[in-house]
Parts: sequence; structure tokens; C-alpha cells
Amino acid sequence: MSERSISVRYGEAVQSFVEFARTLTEEEWSTHVPCTPLWTARDVLSHVSGVPDDGLAGRLDGAATEPWTASQVERNAEFGVDELLDRLLGQHELFGSAIEQMGEPRPPFDCHSHEHDVRQAIGRPGNRGSEIIDDASLMLPIALAELPVRLTIDFGDGPAAVVGAEDATAHAGLSISKFEMFRSRLGRRSRKQVRAYAWSGDEAAIEAAVDGWFMFGPTETAIDE
Repeated sequence: MSERSISVRYGEAVQSFVEFARTLTEEEWSTHVPCTPLWTARDVLSHVSGVPDDGLAGRLDGAATEPWTASQVERNAEFGVDELLDRLLGQHELFGSAIEQMGEPRPPFDCHSHEHDVRQAIGRPGNRGSEIIDDASLMLPIALAELPVRLTIDFGDGPAAVVGAEDATAHAGLSISKFEMFRSRLGRRSRKQVRAYAWSGDEAAIEAAVDGWFMFGPTETAIDE
């Protein structure tokens, strides 16, 4: 597991999101975001800035559900882009400390995912080698421990991750980039796209690994980045 703290990761995710967001044009803010089908880029900002605002205000009933995020989009529509970015910068340290104390690792990855959602929507890829994605490559495989097969994930640099049932007789292998794992496991790829990855091993084991791959999603249609 990554030795970097949750608060450090969240601070990096927010700073990266804000730096990128400040470069968007008015037209880009109105762009539909395929990774979040009901939202524009501006709605994504309402959610990203709404997470720490809700957290610090104690508005946590139904946290991470669709009604909770929808309320952020609705409530923050009245604010300007710069107002929301400034508020996010003003709140992220205190919220980062709070989720650190709670041991809640998801907000940094959520924030960073949404940066890449917007990048995909407006056709401006970048920042794919961030330390947050490095951290995700260490942490996201842990959640695959319940797979009924043994899966070896090779990122091409550094040690491979070996997950799944230790006593499994069926084995599968996967060669994948850290960025692609980050995006697909968090629901930004279709099942067909994941099945087309560079898998090896027993066919039944591969199918079982794909069945258990998604923490969120998959998408109904392919997301190309």
C-alpha cells in the first residue's frame, strides 16, 4: 500500500484539478462529459467542489449516492466557476485532514478521476503519470482479493500485483498501464473494452477476472482516451 497519506493525495488531486480547470474556456465548460452521462464539465466542477463543502457542513446523508451528487450540481449552479474553484482551494486542507482521520481513501481518486473525465470530454489528455495514479496502482488491486481465481497484473515497470484466491487452480494474467487500470476499475470503460485488454491464461479465469473487475460501471458504450 502507498505510504503517502490520504490528505497529501487529496491536496495533490485538488491542486491538479484546479490548475487544469483554470485553463477551460466557456465553451469547454458547457461540454457534455461521456464519463458522467448526465453532466457537463461545469456540473463536474459542481460535484468536485461540493464534496468538501458537504463534508465540512455535515451534509453526509446519502453520501456518494446519485441524489447526494445531484444536489451538489443543483446547489452549486448559482456560483461562478472561479467562486467554486476558490472555495475548493479554501476547503481542501481541512477536508483532507478530516478524511485522513476517518481513513477514507476515496475522495482523492474521485477528484482525480473527474479531472480525466473532463480531459476526455474536451479532447485534452494529460497528467497520466501522476503520483495519485501510481498510488492507485498499489491500492486498487487490493480490492480484487475476493476474485475466485488467481490474477497477476503486470504494469510494465516495478513488481507485478498478484491478487485473488491463493488456492485457486485457475490463473489469469493481465498486462496493463497504471492509467488504464485507474480509469477502467473506476468505471470509465465498457466490459468489451476490458475484455479486449492483453489477457493471458485460462479462458474461464479471464472471464471471472473481468466479471469482478469493475468497482463502478462498466459504461454502456466505449470510452476512448
